[in-house]
Amino acid sequence: MGKNNNRMIIDRKSIHDFVYTTSLAFTLQTLIAAFVMFISSSETASEQSRISSIYATPGFLSKSTLLQFFIVAVLTGIIRHIFMSDMILKIKSIALRISLMFVFEIIMVGIVVWRCNWFRSMQVGHWIGFVIGALPCMIAGFIMAYKSECRENEEMNEALKRKQQEEKQP
Repeated sequence: MGKNNNRMIIDRKSIHDFVYTTSLAFTLQTLIAAFVMFISSSETASEQSRISSIYATPGFLSKSTLLQFFIVAVLTGIIRHIFMSDMILKIKSIALRISLMFVFEIIMVGIVVWRCNWFRSMQVGHWIGFVIGALPCMIAGFIMAYKSECRENEEMNEALKRKQQEEKQP
C-alpha cells in the first residue's frame, strides 16, 4: 500500500507540474506576441505580417497561431517532464539536466518555427531577430529552473533528514 500511495503522489505532482508548465508557456508566448503587437505602429504591423505568419492579421493573433503556441507549450511540458523526472532519466546533475532540457527545447522551437512557417522567408536577419528576442527568455528560464530544482532538492533532503532523525528516536 505504501508504494501505491507514493505513486499517486508522484503522478499528481507530475500532472500538476505538466499543467503548470504548459499553462505558463502558453500564457507567456501569447502575452509576448500581444505585447509586440501593442507597441508596434501600423507601419511596423504591416511589415510584421509580411515577415511572419504569427502576425498574419495585424492587431490580432489568429486561431492557427494560438494553436501553434499551444502545441509549443504542450511540447515544452513534455520536454520538462522527460528531463526533470527521475522516472525517465537518471542524471544526477541538475545543471546537466536543465542544459539538456534547454537544448531540446531550442531544437523543438526551431523545428516548430520552421514547420509552421513563422518566417515567410529564410532571411538570416529574421532568424537573428528571433534568437535575440528568445535568448533572454531562454536564459531567464534556465536560471529560474535551476534555482527551483535546487530549492526543491534542498527541501527534499531536509525532509529526508527529519524523517531519518524521527526514525532513530524511540
